[in-house]
Amino acid sequence: MNSQSILLQNIRVNRPDPTYSLELINLIFFDIETTGLRPDRGAKITEVSILNRNSQIYSWQLGFKPGASSFSDELQNILIHLKQGVVVGHNLQFDFWFISYEAEKLGIDGPSLQFIDTLSLSRKVLPQRNSYILGNLLMEFDIKVNGELHNAITDTEATRALFWKLVEKGGISTVGEAGMKKLNWSSF
Repeated sequence: MNSQSILLQNIRVNRPDPTYSLELINLIFFDIETTGLRPDRGAKITEVSILNRNSQIYSWQLGFKPGASSFSDELQNILIHLKQGVVVGHNLQFDFWFISYEAEKLGIDGPSLQFIDTLSLSRKVLPQRNSYILGNLLMEFDIKVNGELHNAITDTEATRALFWKLVEKGGISTVGEAGMKKLNWSSF
């Protein structure tokens, strides 16, 4: 591997500075599905999807009960995948709330993550819209999806398409311009 390839790989593996180009970072598109809206009232994670920059999809169907050792193993595996780049998702506060709630119950520390929320990015690029629901934003950009929304894999693929449309429309070139933030697990 030449020195330029090594440098590029290191940029994609390491946490990027806000001035780094979107082209040089590893983006991890992410979505979960749940049985309800509040983990503190018994709602559970049922499905997780992660799509990396190379279009590899990792998917988990979590049909077993949280608290079991297999759930702990799966959650740790999910967190390992999320650490491999900048996480991109729609309304990530919701997803991170569920992940952090389950991690805390199992005594798992949340990793240091950087993320870009397409909900916030949509509000920046498309100000004063009546709705920032994923389905409405997809219609705005005429993005067609394979499958029904509210399926983790479909939503992850839709979020990736939406992200790139927002980047194009907003003339965004760096992760800082896209709204990259550091996740503070203790705030969930």
